[in-house]
Amino acid sequence: MLFPELSRLEIDSMKASGAFFLGIPKRLIKRKRKKVFIIGFHKTGTSSMGKAFQILGYRVCGNIKKGRDYEKVDMPTREYILSKAEELTSRYDCFQDTPWFMFYKELYEMYPDAYFILTIRPDENWIKSVLSHFSERENSSYHKWIYGHSDPKMNKEIYLSTYQRHNREVREFFSDKPNFLEIELKEKDKWEKICALLGIRKPMVKFPHVNTISSRNRFNTKLKEKVKDLYYK
Repeated sequence: MLFPELSRLEIDSMKASGAFFLGIPKRLIKRKRKKVFIIGFHKTGTSSMGKAFQILGYRVCGNIKKGRDYEKVDMPTREYILSKAEELTSRYDCFQDTPWFMFYKELYEMYPDAYFILTIRPDENWIKSVLSHFSERENSSYHKWIYGHSDPKMNKEIYLSTYQRHNREVREFFSDKPNFLEIELKEKDKWEKICALLGIRKPMVKFPHVNTISSRNRFNTKLKEKVKDLYYK
């Protein structure tokens, strides 16, 4: 499907947005794209990266909602969630959000010529964002699997050490591989780095910056979310 974002039943896609519409002309140009996996933890700018790749004409997959029932399935958790991820790889070009970052080794085995991008942010900024975003709302069902605990507020050090270990292990795994990029989304030359990796021309638009605390509280953002909730079932 060329536009999975427009299907009301496609619950795992990054939904249609301004970035999606900006990328339509590029998507209509038939060009073979290598897959891109964003393997940074949540709250490192993965949503912004997803929007950036929509602008570049990529079909972007987000959070794997079909794997959230892993506790109800008589199957090893990692194996079960990975099976749900594998079902999606043929339909999309770019993959971001939870739990894609957990499978970078398996994804590299499946797609050794794909691009892998580690998004990061300073440790204290990251944990502060996690506590703000997840502590006052229903936590992701994946958190218990990833961290061993579903509540970041009561397990701050465990969350932080898990994040730090992931970044170290990713750097080590990709240390001798050319199809890897590490990027902090506060950098000013994000477009330049990403487009250099992909070997494409830089877009003539600003790099998107979404899902911040201030943006989530804006009236127009809340209105857009309500409209999406009504459209996507």
